[in-house]
Amino acid sequence: MASLQVGAGRGVGCCFGPLDGRRQERRATAALRPPRAGAGAKVAEEDKVRLGESSVAVSKLGIGAWSWGDTTYWNDSEWDDRRLKEAKAAFDASIDNGMTFFDTAEVYGTALMGAVNSESLLGDFIRERQQKGAVEVTVATKFAALPWRFGRGSVLSALKKSLERLGLPSVELYQLHWPGLWGNEGVP
Repeated sequence: MASLQVGAGRGVGCCFGPLDGRRQERRATAALRPPRAGAGAKVAEEDKVRLGESSVAVSKLGIGAWSWGDTTYWNDSEWDDRRLKEAKAAFDASIDNGMTFFDTAEVYGTALMGAVNSESLLGDFIRERQQKGAVEVTVATKFAALPWRFGRGSVLSALKKSLERLGLPSVELYQLHWPGLWGNEGVP
């Protein structure tokens, strides 16, 4: 997996290395027992894991937000208030239980068929939760390296739009979605 660490003042760093079998097994087992952080509490550093060799530390269990707002693959081709409330409840339950690492992408919940962008929903959920008090959230999102998008300018433009949808000044992890597809190995 090709990934970039992107954030204000932190520059860009890379990424993931394979874990040995025992270490990976211990981490997987530990990830099944997330700490109970309580409403808005910070996750203790000892209850986090580092992403590869980077300085980014995240909760041991992360939440994927692909289905949030999506009508193409999930939600029976329909996004409604009930599903919105369910996604918000999942976000709140995650935070309340110490799971503060969220993964999304610019293409999750595209504007087709009444969808709502997952990044926009996650940003809304973060802002709503912050109104109740400080909340620690780590966000990973992805650049869709589609055949007509190439070069540094496309990546930076997409990142800027993702940050606008999320309502955040930075993300902890910016990844290349579908690495190797469409010959995008050269995307910076």
